[in-house]
Amino acid sequence: MSMVTPFARRVAGVFATRVARFGIGFATSFLLAGMLLPEGRGQYALLVLVPGMLNALGQLGLPSAMSFFAGRGMRLDQLQRLGWALALALSAVLVGGTILLLPILSRSVLQPVAGELVLISLASVPFQFATAFAGSTLIGRQRLRNYNLINVAQSALMLVGVVVLVGGLDLGVGGALVSYVTVAILAAVATAWELARVVRSEPSDGPTVNLGGFVSYGLKIYPASVTGYFSYRADILVLGAMLGDAAAIGLYTFAVSLAELAFMVPDSVSTVFYPRVAGMDRRSADDLAPQVSRFTLLVTALAVIGLIPAAWVATHLVLPAYADSMPAFLVLLPGIMALSVSKVLAGYIGGLGLPLMVARASVTNLVVNLVANVLLIPAFGIIGAALASLISYVVHATLLAVIASRIARRGPLEYVIPTGAEVRRLTDGVRLLVARLRRGRAG
Repeated sequence: MSMVTPFARRVAGVFATRVARFGIGFATSFLLAGMLLPEGRGQYALLVLVPGMLNALGQLGLPSAMSFFAGRGMRLDQLQRLGWALALALSAVLVGGTILLLPILSRSVLQPVAGELVLISLASVPFQFATAFAGSTLIGRQRLRNYNLINVAQSALMLVGVVVLVGGLDLGVGGALVSYVTVAILAAVATAWELARVVRSEPSDGPTVNLGGFVSYGLKIYPASVTGYFSYRADILVLGAMLGDAAAIGLYTFAVSLAELAFMVPDSVSTVFYPRVAGMDRRSADDLAPQVSRFTLLVTALAVIGLIPAAWVATHLVLPAYADSMPAFLVLLPGIMALSVSKVLAGYIGGLGLPLMVARASVTNLVVNLVANVLLIPAFGIIGAALASLISYVVHATLLAVIASRIARRGPLEYVIPTGAEVRRLTDGVRLLVARLRRGRAG
């Protein structure tokens, strides 16, 4: 099956968005790292982790259900109203509960940060919920162009906020946090506006949304989504609870931000692939999944190799205060490659309407991650956290490859070993890109 398809073009569009966002985000991260130094950066990482954690806990898998049902052609106006109602209800419960638990949290995982700053971070929660539901609906409908632009603008505004509030006004961690909350509000408004525009452009006579089926699907995928999030962030929580050292957290999160630059490849593919599988026939999905998984792993591997010298320059020449983050960064890189397989195969299995299988693998992954973090962090610090992530990511990718192979009656290695076909697709894509760039310069 040719990869030069509307699916491939959508992946390219999302990937271009990810490149732009990561480029801007990388600049923002560097500025924050230089201006806040490891301790301030660690405090900021914990503060933005709070709303992210609440969103992961409280979404109940429903954004994935939004994407799934939108991909199945359900009425968009009903999904829009449902998203607003859920955003309001869930954020009210979660923010209220967090405020009640704040004294306990301030003595454990949030001990390096001030309580008043945590309250400011909570202001972003309802807007992040609204963005998640509206954005998932747009993704499911494959209405991605303007949504991609909103994502890029969101990153650009964050950069501007950091420059003005942290660099210009010298407001430190508080200034960075105010910028974060402000951008969350603006992103929610823009995404809701775009969804409303799309709703007006579509007929309202499609299949109606079955609320029971919607909630049931979300709850089935919820264990996968919530454990997946905490598998990515458990290391920071354990570091905060066990070490209570904001500087160590700052070094580790900087290593993670560098490693995640390579993650934009699988993230771009999975964003489009999940609703794509939900809307295609089973045989085509079974045939496409191994191709997409192998190709994604190949491109991610190349991105990882190219990232190593760039990270060395960043940590030794540009920001030498973060030189100690380099070993953790190198340990994380093979885990990012494993994640590239996990993201694609989770989209494939979930898109087939089998979210419980993804959930079981994700729960196992989280357990492995937590145990490894608790065992390795006291002995090895941030390198132990990186090792824990690597172990759990490899376990997760292995489990999903085995599940996918049983579903499609293929060998597990068909999903992870690139072939000559993937190499040819990559070289053809590079040639096409170079030719277009040359034509653009000539024009």
